[in-house]
Amino acid sequence: MDLAVRSVSKRYKNHTIIEDISFDVGPRELVSIVGPSGVGKTTLLKIIAGIDTPDTGRVIYSEPLSKKHPVIIVFQDYVLFPSMTVKDNIGFGLKARHMKKRPITEQVERMLAYFQLTRQADQYPAQLSAGQKQRVAIARAMIVNPAVLLLDEPFANLDRNLKMETARFIRSTQQEFGIPTISVTHDLEEAFAMSDRIGVLLNRRLQQFDTPRQVYFNSVSKKVAQFLGPVNLIPERYLSFFRGSPDTAVPVSGNPGNPVMARPENLVMTEDANGPGRITDKTFAGHYTVYNVAIENHSYTVYSQDDRFPVGGRVTLQITPY
Repeated sequence: MDLAVRSVSKRYKNHTIIEDISFDVGPRELVSIVGPSGVGKTTLLKIIAGIDTPDTGRVIYSEPLSKKHPVIIVFQDYVLFPSMTVKDNIGFGLKARHMKKRPITEQVERMLAYFQLTRQADQYPAQLSAGQKQRVAIARAMIVNPAVLLLDEPFANLDRNLKMETARFIRSTQQEFGIPTISVTHDLEEAFAMSDRIGVLLNRRLQQFDTPRQVYFNSVSKKVAQFLGPVNLIPERYLSFFRGSPDTAVPVSGNPGNPVMARPENLVMTEDANGPGRITDKTFAGHYTVYNVAIENHSYTVYSQDDRFPVGGRVTLQITPY
């Protein structure tokens, strides 16, 4: 199964929520649509699920959908049945299909083992952590063999230290079951970690849709680049202060004369007593050190594994591909 979203737009009253959205999802792909809160991500997901209808455009599936292979959406509040145990929640979809008890029990037991929930089988949702509730919700979705899985803000209710672990788990689960998956989220680090491709939804439109590395290091606009994280905008006239091949310097939107975009990871410092840059600040940030480097009246951010550069030291900066 694969799907295509084609020119989808949606308005509520006189307010445009999303406009002219188009992208494809391959048969084993995990795609994330990222954007700030309120940008229309959940509206898009509901349209793909068939819960809402677009004003224009359509969603095309490569195969007819059926009750046996539906589109399943997992909402951020999980919507578990509070009066049912974990195993009954997971098996609910099979029971609704009037499957016999023994096959249901066998499939539920496999899901409990895969999602590491065997010990919680007889517990109720109120007794579970947020991470466990999420795994129950995804297990309940996977057990009915969905044609497409949709995840609405899958990291919203998780502690920060659980988010990356959950992103890896979602990725491994999606690969194991081979189900095309679309996630909408504003958690960028986790989206980058688990996705085959990422779409950036800003100002009602899908601004860029590409691989995580391409979207991050070759953003199509200043607006996209700044949403995804810190970025240095280097005026063309300042490039003479930077070492490195001009081929590694990417102008905003690819237009000559526009500022060049360089992520903090793209800048490398070298000690140089006569260098054009002066370190004005440094901050230890765990697995890297953040430096602020002034060149004339501009300041640039550099991420470095090397903590030895002193504040006030003179340096030369080099633009490198990442």
